[in-house]
Amino acid sequence: MKISVTFRHMNSTEALRAYAEEKISKVAKLLNDTCEAHVVLSVERHVHYCHVELLTGGAFRVRADEKSEDMYQSIDLASDKLAKQVKRYREKVRDHRGIESRSRELPHQVFKAPARHEDGDEELAMEKPHVLRTETITARTMSVDDALIKMDLLNSDFLVFTDQKNNQVSVMYRMPDGSYGLIEARQPEGA
Repeated sequence: MKISVTFRHMNSTEALRAYAEEKISKVAKLLNDTCEAHVVLSVERHVHYCHVELLTGGAFRVRADEKSEDMYQSIDLASDKLAKQVKRYREKVRDHRGIESRSRELPHQVFKAPARHEDGDEELAMEKPHVLRTETITARTMSVDDALIKMDLLNSDFLVFTDQKNNQVSVMYRMPDGSYGLIEARQPEGA
């Protein structure tokens, strides 16, 4: 197990490094896979932040961000949060053993709106946006419940997946109030 500890806006101490490594290695033992952990410890305005990201060889990723008045307490809170997420994931995997894991590659493009020309020429302002970069993401086949759990584990605001119920691409997203939304893609009728 490889654990990297980074200190930001604070002096690095061997005691904090050892404490973080010990707590995160206990969580990593819950996974039966080789894993790698990245820990970032920082202080901003007397608030101690601990960010931990745990990655496995099986493309499983868990993140935790915690803050408190004491760095040791922040590390404890983050490791407890990671342990809960890993245990929840293991239970879910145990319950759904044997489900085939298919995936579909989807292109993901990022667009940028054009800037207005200095002389106010509206034709230039009406140009189509252009692609800044293209990514390919894997839309793994899973149930809506699995998508919710994966979003929670990744601490992500959205997740693109293939719904195992209808084999269509769907997007799960987190709304500002903390509830979730689901976008289900459908082929147009007659196509």
